Amino acid sequence: MPTEERIHRLIRPSAKVAPTYLATERRVLGPAAPALSLAISQGALAAPLAAPWLLKPLRATEAYATLLTTDNVDYFRGALVLGSSIRSFDSTREAVCLVTASVPEEWRSALTVAGWTVQLVDEVAEFWFGKSEECSRFDKDQGERWGHMATKLRLWQQTKYSRVLYMDADTVLTGDADDLFANTKGFAAERARYHSYFNAGVMLLEPAAATYDALLALGGQDHKKSFGNVIDCTEQGLLNSYYDDSSSDRSVTKLAIGRADVAADWDAASAPFAVHWITHSCPKPWVVADGAVAVPAHCDPVVYDYWNRIWNRLTSSATDESSQGSFGSRQGARRMLRRLSGVSAGPSAVHSPTISEVATDVHASIGRQLREMAQGRRQLRRQSWRRDDEYDAGWGENTIAWIAIIGTLGLGLGAGALLHKLFIKAPVAVSKNMTVVQAKRMGFQALGEGKGPVGVVSAMDDDDEDDDDDEDEDEPKKN
Repeated sequence: MPTEERIHRLIRPSAKVAPTYLATERRVLGPAAPALSLAISQGALAAPLAAPWLLKPLRATEAYATLLTTDNVDYFRGALVLGSSIRSFDSTREAVCLVTASVPEEWRSALTVAGWTVQLVDEVAEFWFGKSEECSRFDKDQGERWGHMATKLRLWQQTKYSRVLYMDADTVLTGDADDLFANTKGFAAERARYHSYFNAGVMLLEPAAATYDALLALGGQDHKKSFGNVIDCTEQGLLNSYYDDSSSDRSVTKLAIGRADVAADWDAASAPFAVHWITHSCPKPWVVADGAVAVPAHCDPVVYDYWNRIWNRLTSSATDESSQGSFGSRQGARRMLRRLSGVSAGPSAVHSPTISEVATDVHASIGRQLREMAQGRRQLRRQSWRRDDEYDAGWGENTIAWIAIIGTLGLGLGAGALLHKLFIKAPVAVSKNMTVVQAKRMGFQALGEGKGPVGVVSAMDDDDEDDDDDEDEDEPKKN
């Protein structure tokens, strides 16, 4: 038996790991806030010195923006965290979230809690994505993420603003963007790590109706083959074709954006102002926040902790995990965010899957599992991140799933036919109550016909059977 001291040591709660705050977060708070917090925790609070109000003018002609085009709850959560991170560093510029009719109405009101001004826009039809064989080589989740992104062109219609900093929903702001707005001229976009083109996940642009029309016209032409894969068929391929440095108004400035697979020095002045989870070499932040996986060793744990802290700040409860007994506007907002995102929502989780959703999941999982078997990978896609997963040129999960389903049906029909032939024998004699027509169909011959078997004498004549039925029907009732 373990000693009492050993038992106490085992059941003692682990020491809480202190979060690592970014230097930019500490600068926003200033030196007074940590000192005040420490004094409160130590019970040595003295009267604080009066401080002047911090006043920053509104910049009504500049804005942040993001885009939601589907009912994907993960990217909804990403947009919530992105909006909250923007408000952590910037309260002077508007934050606009463009949504299409596919985004649930409940989400639109919830986005305002995170600081977004929601704007409903019409979806822009894809120009090339999914329209040809070479533009259809994508996985199911890529089709969901990239198959609606032509609507990103609506950013150039936001002529209310002179400058718009667009950020995908899987990005997060990690610092002040004032220098970017002030010192970057023209169009700017995220610098890629493995090729010379830019990534359209973070862009600083100048809205203009003429540019929007030019982009639509370019989308009506054949796409270029810059990336050499399905990316050429997306809005990123279109924008790289337009902003190709061919003229001064089509030049591009490459922005240094942080990545989850590149550890940054977050205490340095050169730390990136934003982080983009761009590659499958590191899991999306909500996967780690849900506890589905741990942060891989090659990924930056600081940015995951930062994203999770913002998410917890949005949704954590001051009472219990479900906060069903709490009250007040802030707790109500937190309950709403948890319910809509399906996180720690107790019995009021988002919704129960319908039969069609279950069938879709089964269909998707068949293709995924077959492809993983063929490539020697046993883990689910969400747990096996490879940098080039987004650039695979082979068959997608959708195609493989249909091949598997059709092949399974064919094998089933063939097996059924074989079993019928092996175990179900044709009769060698006329059975009782077999009609003449049935007997002839089984190869027997009636008396006097041909030279074959004459064992049909016991078969019932079809006409006689009908006559018997008629007689039964016509038999008068007895009084």
